Amino acid sequence: MTSGDEELGATDNGSQSLRRVRGLRQRRPQRSCDTCRQRKIRCDGANMADSHCSNCLSFGSACTYLQPALKRGPKNMTMEELKKENASLKANLRAISLCPVCSQPFQSLPAQGNGNPRGSPATQEGTPESVTAPSDSKEPPDEQDFLSDDLVSRFNAFTFQCMKPKYFGPASTFALANNAIVMKQKFDGRPPSRVERRPLFWDILPWEKEAYDIQPFYIYPPSDLIDSLLDLYFLCIHPTIPIFHRPSFEQSVAEGLHLTDMDFGGTLLAVLAVTSRYSTDPRVFVDGDKSLSSGWKFAKQIKILRKRAEPSIHEVQTYFFLTLFSLGSSMPQLSWLYLGLGIRFLQQRGEHRRKPKSHEANAEDEMWKRVFWSFVFLERTVCLFLGRPMGLHVEEYDLELPLQVDDEYWDIGFIQPLGKPSQLSYFIYQLRLCEILADAMRRLYGSKKSKILLGWDGPDWEHRAVAELDSAMNNFFDSIPSHLRWDPENPPQGTFFDQSAVLYISYNHVLIAIHRPNIHRGKVSEQGAPSLFICARAARAILRTADIWLSKLQRVPLPYVVNPVFISGVILVLYMIGTRHALGVPIERNKDAIQIATALDILKFAESRLQPMGRLWELLRELWSLDGPLPSKYRPSYASDSVDVNVGAPPAASELVSAVPMIQYHAQLASDQSLFDAWNAAPSSDPPEQSPVLKPGMSIEQLLADAGPMDTMDTILEDELMSMWMATPTVVANIADWNAYIGNRNLDESGSAAF
Repeated sequence: MTSGDEELGATDNGSQSLRRVRGLRQRRPQRSCDTCRQRKIRCDGANMADSHCSNCLSFGSACTYLQPALKRGPKNMTMEELKKENASLKANLRAISLCPVCSQPFQSLPAQGNGNPRGSPATQEGTPESVTAPSDSKEPPDEQDFLSDDLVSRFNAFTFQCMKPKYFGPASTFALANNAIVMKQKFDGRPPSRVERRPLFWDILPWEKEAYDIQPFYIYPPSDLIDSLLDLYFLCIHPTIPIFHRPSFEQSVAEGLHLTDMDFGGTLLAVLAVTSRYSTDPRVFVDGDKSLSSGWKFAKQIKILRKRAEPSIHEVQTYFFLTLFSLGSSMPQLSWLYLGLGIRFLQQRGEHRRKPKSHEANAEDEMWKRVFWSFVFLERTVCLFLGRPMGLHVEEYDLELPLQVDDEYWDIGFIQPLGKPSQLSYFIYQLRLCEILADAMRRLYGSKKSKILLGWDGPDWEHRAVAELDSAMNNFFDSIPSHLRWDPENPPQGTFFDQSAVLYISYNHVLIAIHRPNIHRGKVSEQGAPSLFICARAARAILRTADIWLSKLQRVPLPYVVNPVFISGVILVLYMIGTRHALGVPIERNKDAIQIATALDILKFAESRLQPMGRLWELLRELWSLDGPLPSKYRPSYASDSVDVNVGAPPAASELVSAVPMIQYHAQLASDQSLFDAWNAAPSSDPPEQSPVLKPGMSIEQLLADAGPMDTMDTILEDELMSMWMATPTVVANIADWNAYIGNRNLDESGSAAF
């Protein structure tokens, strides 16, 4: 101990000083000595007993800590600078608080808190990156994307009734005027002077207002029928199309909102119309009918031509359910028009664009997201069914996907409990599948001009496109979580049973859509034979899944379930005809016969409430009868066994309309033992039997491992048989094309053998 230390230790004050010095020395590891700092080398002075580092001892220099530490971070602003900045912010705030067009103050906005308020969606943890759709890009939005918000705020300041827009795109004429106002304000340094506006050119004119103010008069069913139909809706439709927030919708109905808000009244009637197809209550039918008229009492009341300048969420939802309803009517093509109206309304409001970062999310935003993405999903399905162009392309919207939070957790901060899969996760995966389908439709089914814009450079480009789409489908399948993965031997339970079956059917339907063009191109090629097998395998998977699904739920299938069933039946009929001619396998011993019988059973079950399904049943039945006599159980009930089913006219619709009751569906694949016996007796050269369940990571080589040899495929796809495949209509809903196709095949059969 030094003499200085002894002197300090003589008194209590000295002891305290010593402790302070030692405390300082203990805190010195945060900095180096002056010499080490200057030389930029590591300093170990804090570990030395006397705080002299080894470097200073080696250099023989004094080890000091006198040089002050430099502050890292922003420079302090002087009080004068703060005052200037404060004055500048106040001036800017005054400038933007007045409308530059009418010089009226903007409506005050509620103050926003710093935290995440109740009802504001919180980011859900655990969402896999692979679930993100293309529109969920992490890139910052372009500056012009939010120009609309400034422009809308200017127009919303008007007190006139006709100027309350929600969205203006950057190409808008008004956007240029807005830029001019901003530039003028910037150069002048003050808001523009007040300008008086002439109401004649800004308000709704009296003779127009009279037409716009017309309110429909709706007649609603009794409350007990409304309650029963809504229960059916949330049981049968909502799990696979979650367009509503159930608690909010049910509360609105209970409070009688449909009695005062005609937009919501139209939505309620449209929901009742769609759900009536699942009810056996006689009050849902038109008088004198028991089946196909279900829901028309409600649908016919809805006014199609809108009168309002700005669409409400209920009005847009109404067009969604009119789309669903029309798909089961005698004019399913109307669904495409209703979809177009709804999509235009969404774009008019700007609901296809993401909100700026300054926008505070809320429950209403989440409901609008569900509406928009429901339209995206249904449009892809309808456009594939009708063979018509899509109105929404992926590059035109960037809205975030809906939150994977169940309805009951909206009131607790939008937080899904850990370990509980959300029922909305199905919808996210269905949307991802729809994006792949949309890409396939543009690249494989679009016009040549559109393909050139996408980079088309010859037939090889389409083969590469199919390979890329196959890769996307494999990645999609690998990413499906366990609670949505379909397993026919051990299917999921509850809502996930419904969702996993529909998702698996949709997956195989998209596979068929991707590979069908390879079959239509003519000569057998290295791509055509595998595509044929993939289509046949996907068709079997669709029919087996739909069979299990309907056997358990006993429910009229929605269009995105029953349309793939018809396509699967057509593919297997043609595949079965090819194997009969190529391998000599009779129809009664062909393993695909039971699958086609299943397709006919499903269509027959659906036709009791969906009129187009009766047309598809007859088309598939006629197509099957081209290769031989139709089994007796599939001859029409109005035809005698001794009469050819292709001769004579069926009775009038009025004679049959009351003879199509709601029947019970029986599983064909599990009940027809004779066909199973035929399976067991079939020779080994038959086509492969029901495909096993797909597994994650399956490659194309593994998928084709149990396919027949390539020379067998070549035989099936010989030139004459290939003409059958090429002539098949590409549009499912084009009945005229199917009639012509079947008529041509009948002519070939009656003339020279075409097979």
